[in-house]
Amino acid sequence: MLFILKKWLGALLMPLPVVLMFFLFALILLFFTQKQKLAKFNLLVSFMLLFVLSFMPVSEQLVQSLESKYPPVMQPAQNFKYILVLGSGGIADPNLPVTGQLSAVALSRFAEALRLYHANPQATLIVSGGNFGDLKSHALLMQELAITMNIPKGSIIRLDNTLDTDDEAKKMSKIIKGQSAVLVTSATHMPRSMGLFHRYNAFPTPAPANYLTKKSLGETPYYHYIPSSDYLDKTKVAWHEYLGKLQNLVKEQL
Repeated sequence: MLFILKKWLGALLMPLPVVLMFFLFALILLFFTQKQKLAKFNLLVSFMLLFVLSFMPVSEQLVQSLESKYPPVMQPAQNFKYILVLGSGGIADPNLPVTGQLSAVALSRFAEALRLYHANPQATLIVSGGNFGDLKSHALLMQELAITMNIPKGSIIRLDNTLDTDDEAKKMSKIIKGQSAVLVTSATHMPRSMGLFHRYNAFPTPAPANYLTKKSLGETPYYHYIPSSDYLDKTKVAWHEYLGKLQNLVKEQL
């Protein structure tokens, strides 16, 4: 029950719902009260929030502040015993191949894990993620993809019942027990994930994947400065991580 409540609260605190709540409050004031100045102020706040959160310099800075915490693994052959891949969503649609059932984020993380596995073929791959009412767990979908990529089933450990990153870190830490491991997750997600693993006395090598910001050697076209839903989506990813960090801080104080 607490987990479901956390998911609802987290969804409501994302950028777009927050903007819409300000906008709805402004409309209520505008049409049903005499507080016209306050209504106009809330309309202005709604507009400014939407503009700023979907503006490229703001979005890129929020994301880059997270992605720059840990460098990518450029030399993958490091004799890792475990490759840990955190869950990231998918839908078990039997009408699609497994590559179509997993989210783009999951595929990006798996691509990095596959690169690491080819450089460390002795490693055991650990995949995680529950089903949350779906026909198959996320971990099972990742295992199916790994097998199609010629990773032996015997080299895969599946954690089907993990609820969130904290739960993944706790269960994976018990498995690796201080042995050489590499952690694969999105670059934005890596700082929070590493913090949770450290809490459970596990210190895997970070291998960030799914980078949302990249440094161009050329000039940025001016049209990139037009507010866009793509930048709003990037802001949402960073926003989610900052809320997750806040939640972890609160849990530590309790």
